[in-house]
Order: sequence, then C-alpha cells, then structure tokens
Amino acid sequence: MLNWFFSGVIDVAGYISPFMFLLDVLVWFLFVRKETDIRKNRKILIKIGIFSLLGAAISPLLIILISGNLFSFFSSVWNLIQKINNFTMFKNTLVVLFKGFSITGGILILVIVLLFVLKDAKKLTFAIIFPFPLFAALARINCFCKGCCFGKLYEGIFSVTYPPASLASRQHYVRGHLPSRYVESLPVHPAQLYIIVSMLLVFLAVVLMNKFKVKKNIILGVVLSGYGFFNFFIEFLREEPLVFNFITVGQIMEIILFFMGLYLIFKVKEEEISENKI
Repeated sequence: MLNWFFSGVIDVAGYISPFMFLLDVLVWFLFVRKETDIRKNRKILIKIGIFSLLGAAISPLLIILISGNLFSFFSSVWNLIQKINNFTMFKNTLVVLFKGFSITGGILILVIVLLFVLKDAKKLTFAIIFPFPLFAALARINCFCKGCCFGKLYEGIFSVTYPPASLASRQHYVRGHLPSRYVESLPVHPAQLYIIVSMLLVFLAVVLMNKFKVKKNIILGVVLSGYGFFNFFIEFLREEPLVFNFITVGQIMEIILFFMGLYLIFKVKEEEISENKI
C-alpha cells in the first residue's frame, strides 16, 4: 500500500519491511525485559527463539505440502539460490524463503516449547507471551504495507485495492478476474486491518487485567484464546488454501491455540508460568 505514494515505481514497502520487523522485535524485547532478567536467562531464551523460528518456518510448509506444491517450492528456491550474484537477487531469495513464515505457527510452537518441551522455560511463559498481541498487530501493519495476507473479493465500505503487480493483482489475474497482473487489484477485504484492530483490543484487555492484578495464567489464557478466536473467524475472509474444502491450516492451529488458552486458565497455576510469585 505504501507503494501508492510512488505509483508503484519504487518498492517502498520492500525497504521499510526490515525496519518494521526490527521495531516489532524491539517492542517485544522491551516488554520481556520488564518481566524477566534477560542476562540470567539468556541461554534458555536463545533456545526458545530458535525453536519458535523453526515453528514459524515449518508450519507454512504444511500448507505447501497439502496443496501439492512442496517440490516446486524447493525447486524455485534452489533456482534462485543458483542465480544469486547481487544484493537484489539475494533479497528476492529471502523473500521467497520467508514470505510464508506463519505468525500463528510461530506462537503455537513457542507455547508448546515453553510449557512442555524445554526444561526451566515454563517460568518465562508470562514474560514472553504477554506482549504477543501487540507484536501480532505490528506485524500485520507490515503485511498491510506489503500487500500480503490480503482478503477475499469485497466491494463494501471498508474495501481496499492494491497496486499493479501486487500479490493481490497477480492472484486475481491467475484466477481470471483481471486481464493483466500489471493493473490495480480488485477490491478486497482489508483482512490485515481486521487483525490489527482485534489484536490491539486483546492487548488493551490484558494490559488492564495485569494492572488490576488478575492472575497471570488467566491473562495468558486470554492472550491465546483471544488470538485463536479472532484469527479463526477473520481467516474466513482471507485468500488461503483450504484443507478438506472448508478449513485452513491456520484455522486448525488457531483452534489449538484457543484450547491451549483454556488449558492455561483452568489447569495451570500462576506461579508455574511466572518468575514473579505473589
């Protein structure tokens, strides 16, 4: 969307995206630092980060596998790697590799690692997961600027269009809705904005809950269940491959996150997931 200011001639979003990502990570880091001693827990935090990145990277491959495009995906990546001879080609290769990174897959693996996999990680769960809705909202701002994660066709008051050659335009061309991919996309749901608003509401709710000393396991339950609940329904408005013709891989993960939130609320004690015991 930022490319509109330059008539699509300069890939502004492509240059801004790395800075948006760094800002997103920095905000999360600052919140984590308030709740725990980073230096004391640095080794376990590094392990947690590695597992989470792996989860974010692997989960989209499930979508590619189910759609039958796994071989072609790796083939295209290998072809790009062989053609790397300048920074632009290197950046394009990274785009192909990381464009499928899943926020939902990352948080799901992160929660599983914190609660059930890594020894001594459970006590850091609140510090790490509490700011997640804000992270998710900022990440979707980046998605909106880049034009990924766009919604289904929609001509209502909140509809948006994307510039020529955008992901939406290419998809609409492939599906026969447009005569060329180098024209403006058709109007679609601003699915990213829906997620941004819902995540900011969840974050505001948990901040208030924390201020009024609600138990930390309940706060985390609201974070996970809230994320799963809102994203599950918004997913119906996004262009995503379906599993069994009625649900997406993302929605399956969101259902799991919703029930993991309930697990935290009803089965986990506050002192188990926080270093700050009351």
